Amino acid sequence: MSRGAFLSILAALAAAAAALIAAVAFFPPRGGEDEGPPKFSSEFYDTFDTQVTFTAFAPDEESFARYFKIAHDEMRRLHRLFDIYNLYGGEANIMTINERAGKSPVKVDPAIMDLLDAAKSACRETGGAVNVALGPVLAIWHDLRTAAREGSGGRKISIPSRSELAAAAVYTSVDDIEVDRDASTVFLRHEGMRLDVGAIAKGFAVQRTVELLRASGLESGLLNAGGNVAAIGAPLDGRGAWNIGVSAPVEGGTSDLLDVLRVPRGSVVTSGNYQRYFTHDGRAYHHIIDPSTLYPAENMRAVTVLHPDSTTADILSTAAFIMPPDAALALIEAKGAEAMWVTSIGGVVMTDGYRKLSRLGGQSSQDLK
Repeated sequence: MSRGAFLSILAALAAAAAALIAAVAFFPPRGGEDEGPPKFSSEFYDTFDTQVTFTAFAPDEESFARYFKIAHDEMRRLHRLFDIYNLYGGEANIMTINERAGKSPVKVDPAIMDLLDAAKSACRETGGAVNVALGPVLAIWHDLRTAAREGSGGRKISIPSRSELAAAAVYTSVDDIEVDRDASTVFLRHEGMRLDVGAIAKGFAVQRTVELLRASGLESGLLNAGGNVAAIGAPLDGRGAWNIGVSAPVEGGTSDLLDVLRVPRGSVVTSGNYQRYFTHDGRAYHHIIDPSTLYPAENMRAVTVLHPDSTTADILSTAAFIMPPDAALALIEAKGAEAMWVTSIGGVVMTDGYRKLSRLGGQSSQDLK
C-alpha cells in the first residue's frame, strides 16, 4: 500500500474514531469459562518506574508466591542493570557505562551485552528511528519534563533550539558502542556519549522474565509492566485467550479503554504521547523523540503492536510511532507483527491480523491488508 493510500485511510477514519472509542465500553464480557486451577494476582512498584502486575494460574498460593518471587527478582535485577540514573553498589550498569564514556571499557553482566546487541540491530532495522545512543538529546528533553513537573524555581522553561539539540547529537551513532563478548565489556568510544535504553529495556526485561517463568514450570500467566503485556500460554479457565485492554490515548491518562484484544499468547506493547509529556505555551511536548528532527514525533497519538516477542514488540511500537506510515507498515509486516495506529487527528487504522483479535476492529471494515 502506498503512503498516500495509507494516509487517506487514516483521514477517513478520523471522524469515526470517537464513536468507536465510546462503543468499546459496552461490549459484554465473554462467558463460557470452565473450572480450572485458581487464578492469583499481585503487583510490585519498584522496577522500571511503573506498576508491574503479575497474574498466574497456579495449584495453590505457595506455588504462585514462588512464581511471583521469580518475576519480581528478575525484573528488579534487570531494572538495576539498565538504570541510567542510579548506581547500585559495585554492580556495573548502563549508568556506569555512560560515566566511563571515552575513558575505559566496563565489564558488564551478559544481559547488558544482549540488550545492546539487540538495540544496535534495532537501530539498523528501523533506519535509525530507535537509537539507544541518542541519550544526550533525550537527556535534554528529560530534564525539561522534570523541571516542568517539579517547578523551575520561577525560571521560564525554554524549548531547546535546533542548534542546541544538534550539538548534543554529535556522538549518537550506535557504531560507536563497542560490545566485546570475549572480554565481557562495553565501551562508548567518545566522551560525552550517553546511552538511553528506554525504547527497549522494559520489553527486553519482560521477555527475559517470561522465559525464566516458563523454564520454572509456569504454564499460564500474564505479566503487565505498565502497559507492556506478555501472555504466557492461554488462561486455564476455558476462555482460550487473555483479554488485554488498550488505553485510550488521552493526555494525562485515563482508565478509559480504546480497545480490548483477545490474545492467547505473545506480547502487546503500546507507545503513546499521552502520559509522559510537559506543556509549554499551550503545546504538549511528549517523550518519544524523532532522531531525524530531534523533537517529539508528531504523526501519531499511539501505536499498539502485537508480536510473540516482547523485546521486538517494544522496539516496533516506538519505531512505528516515529517512522513515516508506509515505512512503518513495511517494517511491521517484515517482522511478522500486527499493529494499530491512532493518528494525531484521531484516525484509527489496524492491520488485518490485529483486527481479527480486536473488539474495536469488529466494528470497522477498514484495515490495511
